Parts: sequence; C-alpha cells; structure tokens
Amino acid sequence: MQKNQKIKPPLFRIMKYSLCQLLLVCLFSSISVANSFTQDLLNRTVSLRVDNVEFKQVLNNLEKAADVKFVYSSKAIQPNRKVSIHATERKLSEVLEMVLRPLQINYQVVGGQIILNSQEIEKINNDNSGINSTISADQTVKGKVTDENGAGLPGANILLKGTSKGVSSNANGEFSITYPSGTNAILVISSVGYITQEVTVGSRTVINISLLTDNKALAEVVVVGYGTQKKSDVTGSIASINDKALKEVPTSNMVSALQGRVAGLEIQRTGSTPGSGNQIRIRGERSINGSNDPLVVLDGIPFEGGNLNDINPNDIASIDVLKDASATAIYGSRGANGVILVTTKRGKSGETKVSYNGYHGITNIISKYPVYNATQYQAMRNLSVYSSGYLAPELESIATGRTTDWQDLMYKSGYITDHNITASGGKDDNLFTIGGGYFKETTVLPGQDFERFTLKASTDTKIGKRLKIGLSTFNTFNTINGQQFVYPMFPILTLSPLMPAYNADGNVIKAPAGNLDDANQYSPLLLNSDPNSWEDKTRRLRTFNNLYGEVQILNNLKYRLNIGADFSFQENAQFQKADSYFRAGQTSFASMNNAKSYSLLMEHLLYFDKTIGKHKFGFTGLWSVQKSQTYNTYTKGENLAADFIQYYDLSQASSNTLMNGSESSRGLISTMARVNYAYDDRYLITLTGRQDESSVLAVGRKAIFYPAVSLGWNISNEAFLKNNEIVSNLKLRAGTGTTANQSIGPYSTLGGVVPYLFQGSSRIPIKYNFGNTVVSGYNVNALPDANLTWESTVGKNIGLDFGLLNDRITGSVDYYSQYTKGVLYGVTLPPTSGITGQYLTNIGEMSNYGMEFSLSSVNVQSASGFKWSTDFNLSFNRNKLEKLDGSVTQNIANSLHVGYPLTAIYDYKKIGIWQLNEADVAAKYNSVPGQIKLEDINNDGKITDADRSVIGNSQANWQGGMTNRFSYKNFELSVVAFVRMGGTLVSALHQPLSTYATILDGRRNQLAVNYWTPSNPTNDFPMPSASISPILSAGSTLGYYDASFIKIRSINLAYNLPESLLKTVKMSNVKLYVTATNPFILFAPYLDKGGIDPEPSGQGSSGLVGGGPGNISSRNLNVRLTTPSTKGIIFGANISF
Repeated sequence: MQKNQKIKPPLFRIMKYSLCQLLLVCLFSSISVANSFTQDLLNRTVSLRVDNVEFKQVLNNLEKAADVKFVYSSKAIQPNRKVSIHATERKLSEVLEMVLRPLQINYQVVGGQIILNSQEIEKINNDNSGINSTISADQTVKGKVTDENGAGLPGANILLKGTSKGVSSNANGEFSITYPSGTNAILVISSVGYITQEVTVGSRTVINISLLTDNKALAEVVVVGYGTQKKSDVTGSIASINDKALKEVPTSNMVSALQGRVAGLEIQRTGSTPGSGNQIRIRGERSINGSNDPLVVLDGIPFEGGNLNDINPNDIASIDVLKDASATAIYGSRGANGVILVTTKRGKSGETKVSYNGYHGITNIISKYPVYNATQYQAMRNLSVYSSGYLAPELESIATGRTTDWQDLMYKSGYITDHNITASGGKDDNLFTIGGGYFKETTVLPGQDFERFTLKASTDTKIGKRLKIGLSTFNTFNTINGQQFVYPMFPILTLSPLMPAYNADGNVIKAPAGNLDDANQYSPLLLNSDPNSWEDKTRRLRTFNNLYGEVQILNNLKYRLNIGADFSFQENAQFQKADSYFRAGQTSFASMNNAKSYSLLMEHLLYFDKTIGKHKFGFTGLWSVQKSQTYNTYTKGENLAADFIQYYDLSQASSNTLMNGSESSRGLISTMARVNYAYDDRYLITLTGRQDESSVLAVGRKAIFYPAVSLGWNISNEAFLKNNEIVSNLKLRAGTGTTANQSIGPYSTLGGVVPYLFQGSSRIPIKYNFGNTVVSGYNVNALPDANLTWESTVGKNIGLDFGLLNDRITGSVDYYSQYTKGVLYGVTLPPTSGITGQYLTNIGEMSNYGMEFSLSSVNVQSASGFKWSTDFNLSFNRNKLEKLDGSVTQNIANSLHVGYPLTAIYDYKKIGIWQLNEADVAAKYNSVPGQIKLEDINNDGKITDADRSVIGNSQANWQGGMTNRFSYKNFELSVVAFVRMGGTLVSALHQPLSTYATILDGRRNQLAVNYWTPSNPTNDFPMPSASISPILSAGSTLGYYDASFIKIRSINLAYNLPESLLKTVKMSNVKLYVTATNPFILFAPYLDKGGIDPEPSGQGSSGLVGGGPGNISSRNLNVRLTTPSTKGIIFGANISF
C-alpha cells in the first residue's frame, strides 16, 4: 500500500524524546507557593509615557506593563478623566503615587489585585477590626459580600445611598459601615463584573449580600482563538457560556449540557445508553463525504479524533463557540465546520483553596414502551394471519388470567454519580491547580454503564520579569459497557405476554418465545441470572498535554510557544458464551480491537499590541506544524477452547478466525496572520489570513489560503447615543471569509488495493497460480484522483449586539449565508469497471443560510433580594444541495436530491388507510380496505416508483432553549428547557421491516399501535394481514412523524449555607442542591402516536433489520429500538475550604 508524502519536521524528533521530560520538570518545579507578594508586585519596574489620555487607558497600559490587574468601580474613580504621565524605569508604587494622588484615589493590594477607590470611600483593615468611617453615625451594620458560589469578594464597594460615603470589603469580602440613627438607610453594593444591588438596612445589624454575575461584564473578555479580545472589540459571531450554566444540566459530557443553550449550535444525541455520543452541527452541514463535526480546542490546543466523554465537565471554566467564517478562518481547514473553544479552570492568585463538587442520583425510565397486554395481544393474534395456535403455557395463561410484563421484569433503577476534588492557589508568579474526578452512570438494563476517572493539573510560572512557562495535563480513563452488541429490547417488547418467565422451581425459562419459529430466542432474563456469559467492553485511556512558554520581548511584543502532545489507546472487547442469550444454539464468540493514536503539535505565536491616542492596533502571527497517526489491530474467533479464555487468547478459537488492521497518518503545516484595528472604540476591523498545507490531498493541491475580513461599529459609543437611558449598548457587525475542509482519509488521492474479494460479509483471499507456485494477488478497490482538493466555503454574516436599560436586557441577532463548492462526493462506478469502491472527487455544491437570536434579561430585581432572570435563544438553518455531477439531479441510492437538504427523505407518501367506502377505488390500485393508502402523485391510476418523492427532511423549522433563574436570599432555582419545532422524525420502531416491532403478523407481541379494523376505521396503521400493501416497501411510510417537542432538561433547587454557619464549620462556601433531570416532555406529537421520546436514539441504518428500508442515509438520525431514556433525581453539594 502506498502512502502520501508525510510531513516530518526535524523538531518532531526532539519532541518525541524529550516531551515527557519537559512535562515532568514543569509539573514538579512549579508547586511552591508563598503567601506574601505585595512588595514584589509594587517593586516591579515599568515605563509609561502618555499625554492627555483617559485614566482607564492608563490603567490598561499599566496592566500590560506590570502584569497586574486593577479592580475598581467606574462610579467611584471616574475613569474617563484625562491624565498625563512620563515615567521611565520607575517602580510601580512610584508610578501609582504619581498617577493616583492628583486624582484623590487610594489603592490597596488584595489577593494579587490592585483595588482602587476614591479617598472619600474608606478602606477597612483585613481583620475587619477597626473601620474609620467618614460617616458621622450611631448605628453599625456588618456583613459579607460574596459571589454566586459563596466566595468572598474583595474590594466590593458598599455605599450609603444618597451620599458619597462608604467602605469597601476586605480580602474576605467582609465589611462594616455606620449610618445615622433613625434614617431609612439603603446600601448600594457594587463590584466589577457583578450586578449592583441595593439593600434596605431596616433594623438589621448583619447583612450578607450575594452579587450575581453581570453577563455583560463577564463577557468583556472572550476567547477568540489564539488569544482573547474585549467583547466590545469582537467583530465575528461568537457565543459564550460559563461553567455555572453548564452545571445546571448534570451529564457525562459537556456537549449534552450545551444542548439548546447556544443559538446556531445544534446538538442531537445518537444513542440513549450511558456514554453515547452526540451529533454536533454549527450552522448546518457542508459536506457529503467529509466530516461536518466542528473543531474542539481545549486550552488552545486542537482536541481532535476523540470522544468528548474524555473531557470532565467539572474542569471547564467557559465555552466559546465561533460560528462565522471571520471567526473560524483563523483555524483554517480544521475550523471549516465551526469551532468550540473550551477553557479549563486554572489556579488563581491567593491562598490555596480546596473544593469538592459531587452528586448522586437515581434514574428510572421516562416511560415504558406501549405494548399489547394479554387481552389485546390475543385480539391482534386472532385477527392476524398467524395460524399455528397457542402453546400450552399460553393456553394455561388464557385460562387462569396470567400475564407477563417483560418490561417490568427487566427494568431496574439506574444511578448517576459524580465526585470531584480540586486544589488551587499560588501567588502571581506561581499558580497551580490539581484535581481528580470520578463519574459513573448506569441505566435500567443490565450491563450498560459508563465510568470515567480523570486527573488534571496545571501550572503557570513566571520567571523573572519577562519569561512565563506553564503546563496543562488532562488524563482520563473511561469504560463503556454495553454499546457494541444488539441489546435485548426486541424480545423484551415482543415476547408473548401469555408466556411465563419462570419455571415452577423459580428458574428462568430459557426460550419463552410463544411460537416455534423463535425457538432460538432466549429469555433476556438470562442476562441477569448469568452475567458471566457475556462481556461488551470499550476501554479508553487518553493523556492530553499542553506545554507553553512566553517571552515578553518588549512591552507591546510577546512571543509564545505551544507544544501539544495527545496520546490515546482504545480497546474494544467482546465475548459471548456458547449457547447463551447472545449465542443461542451456537458456539462461543470473542473479538478484540486495539487502536492507538497520537498527535504532536507545535505552534509559534507572535503578539503585538499598541495604542496610540484613539488608535488601537493588534497583531497575531502563527506558524504551526502538526503530525498525527492512528493504527489498529483486530482479531476475532469462534468456538473457544474454554469460556474463561474470553478475548484474551484468540489463538484458541477453532473457527471463523480473522485478523486485520489499518494505519493512517497525516500532517498539516500552517501560517496565519490576524490584524485588529480600532478607532476610538467605535470603528473596528479584523483582517485574517491563513494558509494550510495538508498531506492528504493531491500533489500541487495540498495548500490553500483562507482570507477573512470583518467590521464592527460600536454605535453606542457615538455622541448621539452616549448617556442614552434606553440604549446602553449597540454594536453592528459584518464579516465574510473563506474556509475549507480537508477531512478526508489519508491516501484517498492514491487509490487502493486489497488482497481479498468480498463474498457476502466474508473476505475471500485472492490466490492464483504463478508457474508452479500459488501466490497472493490484489484487487483494485479504489481509483486514484490526482485532482482531489479542498471543499471551499464562502461565508457571510451580519449581526447586531444590543443592551437596553443599563444592560438589563442584552442580546444579539445574526443572519448568515454560506456557499460550498468542490463538495467531496463518492461516485459509484458501473459493475463492469470491476471497482467496488466509490470514486471520490470534487463535484458538488451546497448552501446554508439562517438566523440566530439570543436574549438575556433581568426580569425582576427587588430590594428584598429576589431576582428573576432569563436566557433565551432560537435559531434556524436552511441547508440545500445545490449541485451534483453535471445534469444529475438526484442519487436515490445515496439519498442525495438537488434542491433539498442532505437529510431529505425520499419515499411514497402515505395519505391514510383504505376505508370500506373506498373499496372500489382501492381495487383500481390492487388494494383492499385496511391496507396502506399511498398518494398517486402523477395520477396515472397506479402506484409505481414514479410516485416516490421527497416527503420531508430532518431539518427543524426552528430550535432553541430557555433558562429561567430565580434567587432569593440563600435560595436559587433554575429551569432549563429545550425546544425543536418542525422537521420529520424517522421512527424505525414503527416501520414493520426495520425492527419487526409493528409487523402485526401474530407471531410476537408488538408495539401497541392503533390498527385498522372494520369497527375501528383508523388512518394510523393497516389491518393485521398477510399484505399491508401491494407495494412491498410501503411499510416504511408508517414511520414518519412530526419531530417537534418541548422538553424540560432540568429543574435545580439550591441552598447556600449562611455565613454564620460557614464560620462555625470553617468553610468558605457550601451549596446543597437537588436536581430533577428530564422531568417533563411538555409537548411532542410523537408521544400521541405511541412513542416514548422524540429525541433520536440512532443514526442511519445502524441497528435496523436488513439495514432498514434503504431510503435513509447515514446523515439521518432516527428513533430505534433501544434502551428507554431515563429521568432522575439528583442530590449534590459544592463545598469549598
């Protein structure tokens, strides 16, 4: 087998031998923490020369020059005042004296931050023992200001309303203030990044205030890829969500928690068992054969080729979603489908803090599948064509009234548990965090669970004035049981309710099918009574590491080196004992697949930032190189010498043995530049250019350049809107750019050969005589395409960000369009070519357009402490295949139809069931009453293939979500909802030949569908009979439903322990909560038709009998016969020391 020319930079050889040593050195050399560093901070040397600029700009310059952080209230220090200062190589303390004294501003160093306050606002001592208030008073009120998690807020301003007098909180958030006796005192509490609160003192002497995060202030700095930007400077389409919002939906992975939380981010599950994955789409699909998955970037390093279950949601600090081309072009080909930036928690300056976050809950099915009870089963069976009668045990049940509910016998309560411990802290020049987590989720059937162990550590160390190094390491080991086999839902639903489950002696009846045709259908109860008869295990070990170094070359110029090392090992193991549930009447079976992958990345980054008067310049440059490899070995066999061997030694399998494997490598070299310019914080422009060179594409077509440009106008900073009482923020954004996709398999441009031919599912080795010798031969299975190149997408976006009523209402609106050319498409060659594989080439075109709307509001905020806020989003995307090869308008075999979405469903259209009064018309179509009635589209008096058409697609008309949050004193309540409206749901459950669960032939029990009889003239399902339609495939039309639904994802009620009790137990924060997960489905037409959950549980033809009806592509999600979804009650605690 040939391979592409691989990119092997010499540096990779260095990385290969020394990366582990570097990681260990950084990790163990960085865990030294000092408690006092104020003097070191103030002794830092800075140079600053500015004339007549705003005070806030001076503070920004000092933050960069001295690597410090200023905390202040705009109301207290008036940051728009103009100042001038000339200082060269002076201590920070001296510069602060020069700047602050004339402005009558005091400062205090608290926890690595410099807190500024007007001299009119008095400071309190750290021990809170002596406050020199400037207010002439005879009443005192004390308290503590905390954040939403209960942690003390240093430097919060506590002002007496109507005066300029007040205090600020100490390092622990504590304060004490006096006020005139007999007055109706009101305290105004504010802190940077939090929403200001007003509290009436009344007769209270102790007041504790929990400030809520100001969503706007929190988003002042957002992650944009290879850096951060002030939100006011961002010109692309970016959405953000913080860790608190993620925790509102307890789940095994971050993706499930994001469902319905971000406009334009479509997340649908692809399974209902623990550890199942999700399908993620950002603004639609752009490729037929290539990947449509977005790029996930973890702490600046691409997190590729892995299950997102590897990321512990508890480690996440924030998630930023880059949606338009101007935002994603910076990641080149990897960002063609959008980018999800995950930022994890890191150490913060201050005392070492230890926290525990954990929960445990019980889960149960949201609903049983509706099946016929014993009486209904008899009625259906007697009406059907089944003529073999009832077995003796069934006749006994009919006589005695005995019935068996197989679902009740099989379903047990599951549980979900999650426990995390983290320690973090340090001083400004040496920060650390280290933590570990354990998660496990089981479900209602035996042998299905997901378990994960995680270990995370990070360090950030400053060496001298200009050098900084750091390390992040994420390590995870997870195990998924029960995802590879076809699990026992079919017999659970279809075994006869008239058959007993146990013998008189209490043992499981081995084959209780209720008909002789299913003699080899063993009882699913054997999975409980003989758990050692099978094993279905997927184990995955992954270590993901990021080492960085930064050099501050000049005050405005910084160089950064990123080195990423990612290694994973996955083992898929299966064992089925002879003559057991999974191998009824057969010999034993076992298989093992071992796969390993690694990826090495090196990035050189250069940053330059400069402000000259009203002009702000920024530059980011990148050169990077990446190499990755994946390979696997697979072996299987049957009839093992002994059951205890399982999959550990398959050389002892005596039949149907097979060994094979594969390997793929790819490389990518990239160069990128981004320029940001802002004038007077009003007019913004971002220019981005990136070139990628990929090893997987054809010679001469390996490289492509991606340009992007975006503009912004901060309208609210214009003079005509300043100090406007209604509009507090208004920004217009517009951008366009090009992205490209190179997510094809390595060696695709070279064609391929294989040493075997397929005979059914078996591989037959190719052998032939060469003289007197029998030699092996090869068969061409794929033709090369020397012109194979990139899928290229041009995207456009226009958006408006707004804030009203002092940002009490904030939101954004975006409209976008995308057009993709050179879509990768696999052309099926004629059988006469002898080539079984498809010919991959660039011939298609595709478009997407849509709108997104997000809104956040503070609905109620009272002086008593009650608050109600809402986050709401909705979006829609319209996908359309614009072109195939030449004049081809459809490829029915691959479910491709020009002018329709990629998820188009091509089939006959069911318009009901033929009724008794339509017998004459039905006869013209060779049908009788009780059979499926199909639409004669061309009105030719017969039903043929010409009457098939595109009858729907999986695309939602619109989707969105809403989160309502309520808080009062120490209590918090939140409700998270998710909605999808429109689209066609493919229910394989209801397609008779896809799952045999609605075939109604009388041999087995079935889903309880509403079938036609002369006395029940329904239009839902046909009458049980030998033929439900003269068209053999007409049964597929029974499985299409309205996909709309409204779900409550979670309801969370929390209580924060009061400060007085926390001091007693010597803790800084304790939050206790209870959460109901998936408690309600408020609306879903599918439930009225016998479904139990409208969300997908499968993809394509996977898990369907014979691959299903053949008209559903792998791009379509469906509801299939799988473990029921669950709901649960969870109890948890967040504790900090």
